[in-house]
Amino acid sequence: MKFHHKKNDIDNFFALAHYTRNCFLILIVILISFNGFSQNAFERELTAKDYPLWSYLNIDKFSQNGKWVSFYLNYESGRDTLLVKNSVGTKSYNFAGAKKGEFITERFFLMMSAKEEIRILDLHSSKQEILQGVLRYEVCKDSKSVIILKKADTGKKQLELKNLENDRSVTIDDLDRYWYNSKADLLAYTAIKDGKMALNLLNLHDKTTKTISIAVEDFTYSDLVWQKNGNSIAFLESPLKNKEKPSLSSVGYYFVKEGKLYTFNPQTQDNFPKDMQVVSSSAASLNISEDGKRIFFGLQKTLLPVDQTQTQIWNAQDKFLYTAKVQIEGWDKIAKVAVWQPLKNSFNQITDNELPKMMLNTDQKYALLYNPQSYEPQANREAPLDIYMMNLETGERKLVLENQSGAQTGTTVAIYEKKLIYFKDRNWWVYDIERAVHQNLTKDLGVYFSDEQTDWPEEAIPFGNPGWIKESKKLFLYDKYDIWSIGIDGSGAVRLTDGRKNKTTCRIIPQSQEQSKKMNYDGSYKGVFKLWDRLLIKTEALESTGYCYWDKKNGLQPLLDKKMYTSQLLSASNNSTCIYKEENYDSPPRLILKESTISKEKTIFQSNTQHFKYQWGHSKMISYVNSKGDKLYGVLFYPAGFQNGLKYPMIVHIYEKQSKELFKYVNPSQNNPTGFNISNFTSKGYFVFLPDIVYEVGDPGPSSADCVISAAKKIISSESVDSDRVGIIGHSYGGFEVDYIISQSNLFRAAVAGAAITDFVSSYLWAAWGGEKPNFWHYEFGQLRIGKSLYEDYDRYLKNSPVYHAGKVNTPLLSWAGEQDAQVHNYQSIEFHLALRRLGKINTMLLYPGEDHTLMNSKYQKDLTERIEQWFGYYLKGSKKPDWF
Repeated sequence: MKFHHKKNDIDNFFALAHYTRNCFLILIVILISFNGFSQNAFERELTAKDYPLWSYLNIDKFSQNGKWVSFYLNYESGRDTLLVKNSVGTKSYNFAGAKKGEFITERFFLMMSAKEEIRILDLHSSKQEILQGVLRYEVCKDSKSVIILKKADTGKKQLELKNLENDRSVTIDDLDRYWYNSKADLLAYTAIKDGKMALNLLNLHDKTTKTISIAVEDFTYSDLVWQKNGNSIAFLESPLKNKEKPSLSSVGYYFVKEGKLYTFNPQTQDNFPKDMQVVSSSAASLNISEDGKRIFFGLQKTLLPVDQTQTQIWNAQDKFLYTAKVQIEGWDKIAKVAVWQPLKNSFNQITDNELPKMMLNTDQKYALLYNPQSYEPQANREAPLDIYMMNLETGERKLVLENQSGAQTGTTVAIYEKKLIYFKDRNWWVYDIERAVHQNLTKDLGVYFSDEQTDWPEEAIPFGNPGWIKESKKLFLYDKYDIWSIGIDGSGAVRLTDGRKNKTTCRIIPQSQEQSKKMNYDGSYKGVFKLWDRLLIKTEALESTGYCYWDKKNGLQPLLDKKMYTSQLLSASNNSTCIYKEENYDSPPRLILKESTISKEKTIFQSNTQHFKYQWGHSKMISYVNSKGDKLYGVLFYPAGFQNGLKYPMIVHIYEKQSKELFKYVNPSQNNPTGFNISNFTSKGYFVFLPDIVYEVGDPGPSSADCVISAAKKIISSESVDSDRVGIIGHSYGGFEVDYIISQSNLFRAAVAGAAITDFVSSYLWAAWGGEKPNFWHYEFGQLRIGKSLYEDYDRYLKNSPVYHAGKVNTPLLSWAGEQDAQVHNYQSIEFHLALRRLGKINTMLLYPGEDHTLMNSKYQKDLTERIEQWFGYYLKGSKKPDWF
């Protein structure tokens, strides 16, 4: 059969084939494009039902060689998980509800569960051993054994010393408490012997035991402390609480090597205060000097409770307000500190009602003494101090500093061996205790060691003094950007870092207990660094964070610097391996391993992997200029699923300077203490903007309005923001700024102010901070930045008070406060609410029962979060009006 085709038919056939091929090619292109686009188009929209999926990542421990890391995933539901992961392989373990993890060499990992049990994980074989009824544990000096305190079958306590390598154990029955010293590998413990409490000493090296002391009837041992090197112990021998006729506690002091016990009995000391007794408390703790020659303990006067029915007498010339005065009762209620020298049988009281506060120098041979009331009554939060130095050997004391700033005493004053370091007149000074000479350490260095650009009325506190190198007597000091090393005698000042060049802040991160700040009665001991320590330094610039090392031999060694937020870096103790956390606003936190300063990075763990299934925004640094010409910065967070060409609503969150939030990942959550969450809003299609604010003393309100309005207008003009749908929110000082700004501008369509200060006059005349301090300081010297008293510049108090400008408010306002707020009285919110009510303005106020300055009850956190989102949803997105409006 033959087929005959006309020319038109053939042409039509080829035309159809060509058309079909082109359509097919177009379809392929569309599919390819669609497939690429689908990575965003098919991401889910985030809803409140999804929030519980998110966790918070926190690094816990790093093994000695860096082969294993433990970390926590903390969930708002409380269903936390401890994970253990191999850093060079894929092996990992997870333990729900576990805590207190510890690596023992590279083989074992121990942790406590919520069920009073300890889990021992063999990292080589993956075998687990579970011990029940465990109360606590700690690792021994040999790094092979563990001390375990647990409940015995008899109902009493039992101590087990367990060697994990050979699985052998030594047990002690009928134990009460124990105290371990890792330096000497000795363990002191109390146990019942012949019906009486005995204090014993166990040598973990040879497993020998000796009895130190047996308490008399109805007495027990408590508050035991070790000398740092393990050469001696001190303890209290105290009467049982249920004893009918209470007796005084005594102090025991035992030299381990000599096996000799000394006892301080208050009843046999002629100069012991008759109305006091020996105690050990947080403010007056039992302590042994480093050389073992002096024992420190507390003295407490027994007083009757205050009669709450008696008339309160408030005298204007009282040193403290009545509410604080009755808490100390002429300092009688505050424990004092005494020193006992057992070898000399010498006892002296160090603090008293005249000078009730103290710090010890680093070798505990001198005490720094002061009285916070000396210059009271006065207007600042903390009064200046007259500081005295006491020689603990002779008891002699003399005035060494007058009118020293009382603000942050532990920050502005440090006492080393025979040198007192203090900050005054923008410089660090040293006082030589033996020579009685003052010397300015920093006047010739050409930089400021406190913020010369501070916008607070009072003198700025120093950037810091993290500690010293004991062997070389070198101090570490901070300027705005850099770390300095300077001899404690003023010699050899060296700038260790070069942060000022790029406006990068460099700060030392302690890597051990020795390098960390420690409590020192009413102050703190600074960190102690060794001559050959390698310092870990955190670096932070406007748009990057990172770490570097410094040591005496190699100088500064860069480790990492990223346009991300990096934190929680831990270094392995046996090599240069380190692990740290990094994140960005659009990238949830992950653990990164780095084996050396020049090695490549390796991701060990990615948290919140569900993040990548949802639409998410991103962040960007924005610069702007206020009316004064100051160049400022802010962080703009884009809406999830952002599309060019569309206009979006925007929330402006305000509180001083917030540009450091650029890279920080924010978990979506309904449990927000101030009801605000960046990711909640970006996921709902909002821009969120956090501008920096600078202030002029005397005009905090106008300053904030100028900066915020300038910043908002910059964003509206340069970004896809609908100018008719911009909201503003703030809490505390930010709440004040919100209320003030909406009284000066109609730029914002809706506003939320939490715990706001609205009336500078009534707030100035309020007793904040638990009723112990008048609020004067907050305005004359502090954050409210007026710089003068109410009676020196009354007009400025009125000018900056939102309540006196309420008639100009046209923005619908949601205000909220905690009913028990001890920082900003809730009546500040009530005043503004009543003003707006009287003027017929739109305002709804929420008052949360029993809550303080921020909300702690998860029920109220969720309630506030939802109401704020509904408020902005109605006014900025046209959502349905809720009934509670």
